[in-house]
Amino acid sequence: MEEKRNLKGLIAVCLLVLALVLITVGTTFAFFQYSRQGTTENTLHTGTLTFVYDETKSKDGGVSIENAFPMSDGKGQTLTKGDNGVFDFDIIAKTQGAPIYYEIYLTKDNNSTLPEYAVKTYLTEVTGENVESGISNLFTSEAINLYSDLGESKVPSMLKQEIIGKTLYQGSVNEEEITKTFRYRMWVDENANQVRGGEWIHNNKTFSVKVNVYAQNNSIPGPTDQTEICNDSNVNEPKLVDGMIPVYYDYEEGTWKKANANTANWYNYCNQEWANAVTVSENGSSSGHNREYYQKASAGEVISVDDINTMWVWIPRYEYNYVSIKNAGGDKSNCTNSVASNYECYLNPGEIKIKFINGTSNTQSDDYIVHPAFNFGDDKLTGLWFAKFDTSNQEGIYEDSTNAKANNSELTPIIKPNVGSWRYVTISNSFYAARNMQEKKYDTYGFKNDLASYDTHMSKNSEWSSVAYLSQSKYGKYGNDTYGENDKEVYINNCSSLITGIAGNTASAGQSNTCTNTYDTIQGQKASTTGNITGVYDMSGGAWERVMGVLDNGSGKPTIASSGFTDNGKTNPIPDKKYYDLYSGDDVTKACNGTICYGHAFPETLGWYGDYYNDLDSENPWFNRGGTYSDGASTGVFGFLSTHGGIGFLSSFRIVLAPIET
Repeated sequence: MEEKRNLKGLIAVCLLVLALVLITVGTTFAFFQYSRQGTTENTLHTGTLTFVYDETKSKDGGVSIENAFPMSDGKGQTLTKGDNGVFDFDIIAKTQGAPIYYEIYLTKDNNSTLPEYAVKTYLTEVTGENVESGISNLFTSEAINLYSDLGESKVPSMLKQEIIGKTLYQGSVNEEEITKTFRYRMWVDENANQVRGGEWIHNNKTFSVKVNVYAQNNSIPGPTDQTEICNDSNVNEPKLVDGMIPVYYDYEEGTWKKANANTANWYNYCNQEWANAVTVSENGSSSGHNREYYQKASAGEVISVDDINTMWVWIPRYEYNYVSIKNAGGDKSNCTNSVASNYECYLNPGEIKIKFINGTSNTQSDDYIVHPAFNFGDDKLTGLWFAKFDTSNQEGIYEDSTNAKANNSELTPIIKPNVGSWRYVTISNSFYAARNMQEKKYDTYGFKNDLASYDTHMSKNSEWSSVAYLSQSKYGKYGNDTYGENDKEVYINNCSSLITGIAGNTASAGQSNTCTNTYDTIQGQKASTTGNITGVYDMSGGAWERVMGVLDNGSGKPTIASSGFTDNGKTNPIPDKKYYDLYSGDDVTKACNGTICYGHAFPETLGWYGDYYNDLDSENPWFNRGGTYSDGASTGVFGFLSTHGGIGFLSSFRIVLAPIET
């Protein structure tokens, strides 16, 4: 029945020649009988919805313009019935009660040789014989130059398949029966009249488009919601390393289950459902299942959270539009913060445009940049596994200000909800604790004793930023239709006990001592980067998260400050440069050799959602990200603060697992 409801007409409009086509589509609902016990039979017969696209009004079957030369918009818009370049068609519909929505859009013939910038088009409704009114509720209140509209994979908003096109008009039929006549015009733009060497440069060219109509009997987006149809076909398949188990969440049962990694239903980035994976303890716990059991289990097997010791989310390789991001912040405001007052901020930023990249290519689309997180030293990554929550530890020593038990890289990291964030630990011990997951404690997680095929490390600033950018794209919470245009921000974890995976009642809620909005509740999922349970948590609020991003000390090395790193090759030596982002200046707006650091979520997204920011300095040369449970409106995925890197009550860290192509 769904296919019969999606009614589509198609006509061809060409500069050279077009065939006349009449497309009539109708839908008759299947017979449906309703009855109840009793002596009288009660029967319901459905009526008929009809939608007809009739192009018989067109002259000679379409627009066929011979010897076309440029003309002004004023002349093009006044072309009338019978003129070359004019095409009339009817929309006839019959409905009662439930409305029919329809959309008129153009698609270009790929064999066209005249470029889009040389073509103008204009659509009006003919309300009587040669009495016209401009259709002003969409794009057609003035002549449309097709340049960049047909050329950039724009898609009509109603369609569910990938298509390159340009929407001209959206309408609805609410009456019992209507007939509408539309007049379409097409001409060569006067600005295309360029001559070189005495000859017009567009000599002997052709341009062809089709005018299409699509109809359905359920609602369509409004004019301001015209966006590209989502396409995640280029998402790189999540690369599992030994010990990792793919999982999905069963919302009805409220459980994590083993996924079949070879099926498409494991994840769907177009639906903001990101791929998740876990590792489990070798001997299990209260479930009675051990690691071997889970590894051999069939898809659909429940995996007890008690048996899980790490949870990961796949961030596929992508490029982002670094040009459009400049205007995505929206309207500038002044914000007040407890640390700094009256700084510039953007309270309702827009979409970060992202395209996934299949494989490990560094070839970039126009105006796009491959995000730097996916180039790890000399290795190009198909994606990375980002810890789903703040880091905790197996020993349960989340904080200790008196005897520094928590400041120990030999503690065993875990990544789980509903546990305390690991704090009171220096950046150096955080980094080496993450490295020890691979170098010393691989058996804890079922990983290989292998330094070549994967890498565990403390998150770099660029890696954190790759998740922040994805959250603000159509693939993240920003694109999740559950949330209105003023509710796209990832909610704060406002739990004063610094428990992982908690959400406040609002995006900027004040601190709470109750901490009841856990990650698996409807309210708790608002603190996820997807707005559902498949995303990353604790990126706003909770504890500050140190990242491996640091100010250059003037000699091409990190400024150590209180981080605990040493430059003598002994305890906690400064790691290889692939493990940190090095910034050349304390001004974060030009910290990459005097220029913007693209993809690092500070010059490009400065002040988004009112999130706090400040510059680095030699005493505080390291980056904190995300804010704390008590920071209210100034916390968020785009917030950052400089830090000395030593132990701190409010500072934790995040771990990344990078699968290496071998």
